[in-house]
Amino acid sequence: MSKGKFTINRRRMLGASAATAAIAGLTPPWLAGTAEAAAGTLRAGITGYAVINTLDPGKHSLIPEAYLVWALFNGLVKLNAKMEIVPDLAESFTPKDPTTIEFKLRRGVKFHDGSEMTAEDVKFSIERLQDEKLASPNKGKVSEVKEVKIIDPYTVQIITKQPFAPLLTFLCNARTGTQIVPKKVVEAMGAEAFGKAPVGTGAYKLKTWKANESITLVAHEDYFVKGQPSIATIEVPLIAEESSGVTALKGGQIDLTSTAPFADIPTLEQDKTLKVLKQPGMNCRFISVNHRKAPFDDVHFRRAVSMAFDRNAMVKVVLFGEGVPSHGLIPPSLTYAYETKVREVAKYNATAAKAELAKSKHAKYAAEIPVLCWGSSWWKRTVEVFALQVNQTLGTKFTVEVNEANTVYARQKSGDFQASVWGWLGPIDPDEYVGEILSTKGWRNFYGYSNAKIDALCEQARGELDPAKRGALYKQAEDIAIEEAAFFPAFCSNIHNLMTTKVTGFTQLPYSNFGDQFASIKLG
Repeated sequence: MSKGKFTINRRRMLGASAATAAIAGLTPPWLAGTAEAAAGTLRAGITGYAVINTLDPGKHSLIPEAYLVWALFNGLVKLNAKMEIVPDLAESFTPKDPTTIEFKLRRGVKFHDGSEMTAEDVKFSIERLQDEKLASPNKGKVSEVKEVKIIDPYTVQIITKQPFAPLLTFLCNARTGTQIVPKKVVEAMGAEAFGKAPVGTGAYKLKTWKANESITLVAHEDYFVKGQPSIATIEVPLIAEESSGVTALKGGQIDLTSTAPFADIPTLEQDKTLKVLKQPGMNCRFISVNHRKAPFDDVHFRRAVSMAFDRNAMVKVVLFGEGVPSHGLIPPSLTYAYETKVREVAKYNATAAKAELAKSKHAKYAAEIPVLCWGSSWWKRTVEVFALQVNQTLGTKFTVEVNEANTVYARQKSGDFQASVWGWLGPIDPDEYVGEILSTKGWRNFYGYSNAKIDALCEQARGELDPAKRGALYKQAEDIAIEEAAFFPAFCSNIHNLMTTKVTGFTQLPYSNFGDQFASIKLG
């Protein structure tokens, strides 16, 4: 394989950022205003996404939705700067026995409508996720909860069917869906309406929502954390292309971005007018394959493809070095569950790949195999590199099929695909990677993959309270999945936040927190 085929001109890519935003007649509304923000206004661009479907914690599933849910709501607990679980709406939490945790709630916490948050709202929020009618993508987070018991208006016990190790993690104000909602408001509005006009306890409340364009938040005056928030208004433009976000930041149209093109990072780090935050992320990026459809119904074909592309080249070309190759789902940040040894089936080996293909019933598969992706950024480049390498190695006909992000997600969920680039950013527990993606009933298992041994290992891991032993069980489950090439791991990318030098108080965490930092940000 020629090295030149994987060479990307960095200067050309950087230049494209400015050119994209400068096309006459295509200037988006958020870029058309003046370069100066109104007093007391933070302009925080969500970049790389242009779609938000709901702001209901129980229904949200997309990354940009999570970014805003974190600003609008709180969980019983949260993660601090050291990724330790600490109280949030709960003033304290105490294990009573292996299956019971008692939470003492803060008194006087107000929802955005002025009503007080009590144990009744906590009970309702958890039980709502369990309700089949809600069809929450986060139902699995509370599937082991047997009872939510109200002791008094400010004391609640959560009782599980058996010891359930991830419970506290799943109650954090992260990508969990367990944020506390007001019982009376939700019951009066219904889930669909509530998702468009959310009412939480968070530092900010929703003011306006322009579909596929922007969201405006205003400070919650009765927020329970003293001295927060300090900024009156937060304007959140949805910027589909990451490169356009960088252009807007450098041009003074926004103050903060949720991410940036990997190719731009080395140059942006030299810009003294900006602050660039980065660290290894809690994410997994992979090629998902539909086990219900040919040719991925054959384990030998899957194994052949998994060994037919080079993850190291992908990190170099797609990420410009801003990440590490993956040989599983669990990211390096989850050290107790991360397997450091590279698994052979997730490593480039052209000879072994061809040998596996020869064993497959689809050894002479001649039809095109479209791989879904969206946009024109690194998601698309990931598929381009994957398809080129596999086709060169195996003589297959993988192609690139570009759609809008929502369309790709809908097709994944409905099973209307053969292969797709995919990934998750923000899960904070190993079960959210292995259990939810690989177990037969995992809500993120859109691929029809099923292995009874993995199901049993995940079930055992959920009840194991010792982190080292628990991590070992997830490693075993991953070993099985990789051996069967259930999916094709690609890489774990760094996460980035960019801001002007006047933005202070933003603490970056590896699950790519964004909106949960609005409360602590100051402009100075």
